[in-house]
Amino acid sequence: MRTLTLNKVLDYYDFPQIFVGDDAVGTHYLCLLFAYDDVNRFQYIGVQISKQRLDTYIAGKLDLRDAYLNPETENAVFLVIVKDKQITAVKQLQPSEITEDMLPEKDYFFDVDDYIDDDETSIDRYQLDVPSKDKETFSTLISRMGWRVWEIGKSAANVAAVW
Repeated sequence: MRTLTLNKVLDYYDFPQIFVGDDAVGTHYLCLLFAYDDVNRFQYIGVQISKQRLDTYIAGKLDLRDAYLNPETENAVFLVIVKDKQITAVKQLQPSEITEDMLPEKDYFFDVDDYIDDDETSIDRYQLDVPSKDKETFSTLISRMGWRVWEIGKSAANVAAVW
């Protein structure tokens, strides 16, 4: 098992759908939500990905499905569980264990313009820098107020996870 730290949220709808997590040695994992249940909470398929390939995906030049079916190295696909605000790569997945319901549709390319919602112009948006020592208090406040917090493409070090 490997503990991951949230780095970037790339797609958010009620909670992170696609995010980048990093392990203790800085390896990036591109994670896609495929299931939710009361036992394992949020289940993601995660693939180890280089900075260059991740940048290619964010630039809209890499099919997300291809990232999982054709990883850069062998044994690079994992089952990632988010439970109790802990992100853990719990199991390495063999190609035979990757099922169709875990994968995105073919030709799913990242498009940052899809995440600018012009219909939400009446919503006030604020940017807050929260000191690390106040992160837990801030997360509790956000949870109790029912506020939605997310960030695209920037470091998530000061962003409270919504899991």
